[in-house]
Amino acid sequence: MWMGGSAAGNIVRIRVDVREETARAIEALVAREPPMSEAHGMPVHMDEYADLLGAEAPVEEVSRGLTYAFPDSLDYEHGARVVSSGTPEGAQLIAHFRVEGMPENLVEMGFVDAHDFWPPWCVALDGGTIASVAFTARLSSLGAEVGVATPPASRGRGFAAAAAAEWASLPALVGHVLFYSTNAANVSSQRVADRLRLAFVGSSLWIR
Repeated sequence: MWMGGSAAGNIVRIRVDVREETARAIEALVAREPPMSEAHGMPVHMDEYADLLGAEAPVEEVSRGLTYAFPDSLDYEHGARVVSSGTPEGAQLIAHFRVEGMPENLVEMGFVDAHDFWPPWCVALDGGTIASVAFTARLSSLGAEVGVATPPASRGRGFAAAAAAEWASLPALVGHVLFYSTNAANVSSQRVADRLRLAFVGSSLWIR
């Protein structure tokens, strides 16, 4: 089950293998749920969702997320050089990865090969080392969501914010509503939203 909300209200999506009776019961509870517009609030019917789904199969994970929106224009100053997809530098970087392989610090975060750089993307460089990657985690005709990955050695130094800020200005994303999401427990990721002064939209709930 996934539920997301904002001041405008809540929506829910339920996996196809959940029984129809259980799904309808969850939807009825969500319809009575106050809007999930607070960063630190918990859903009122949290225990009931867990009980209903737990009767279907053991619940392995419960997590909360926070969603932010980028402004129409963003000004963030940082000294990092940023390389983007759709540029000669970006094409050269991808060609290098295909020949030499991915840097170890990126492989450790799940970037196995160049196909894992989901375009459009940006990387912030610390000298010749990739300090952060901002890639397009979700994309539709109306909106896009950035995913940001920063190796541990580069965290807390503004590289993630530099990459995300540049991502938001890419020509390929003009006309899209741009979002940034993070796990509610990921304080480091929330600092990126703070650095960029992104507007908080609402929270979400995953029960797996």
